[in-house]
Amino acid sequence: MGEFSLVILTTIAQEVLVDGVDWQTSSQIDLAIGGVATGLAGVLTGIIASCIGGKNNPWPVRIISVLVAVETTYLIVSGKSGSTLWFSIVSAVALIVSIWIGFYVLRKIRNKN
Repeated sequence: MGEFSLVILTTIAQEVLVDGVDWQTSSQIDLAIGGVATGLAGVLTGIIASCIGGKNNPWPVRIISVLVAVETTYLIVSGKSGSTLWFSIVSAVALIVSIWIGFYVLRKIRNKN
């Protein structure tokens, strides 16, 4: 369910709100909107995965992080990335970080109660 939410939310962020996010072809406003929306999608995915995985269980977030890294590697190696190497890597790392932020936000909220 966590990976499914990531797919849906990032598709909305990168394909519905803006017409794709690419360093070479997107306007600055599309990069900004798509970047912020993708970050929020990552945070929400981290929260959703944490809700599903149980209290303070990092395994769902770890698995999603590995899947993002594997997918990005595949897209780069196969030439299907469609973007510059550095942009693909930075985008993937930022998405993984935002997923972990979602995990830690929910963890912090749960530990307060």
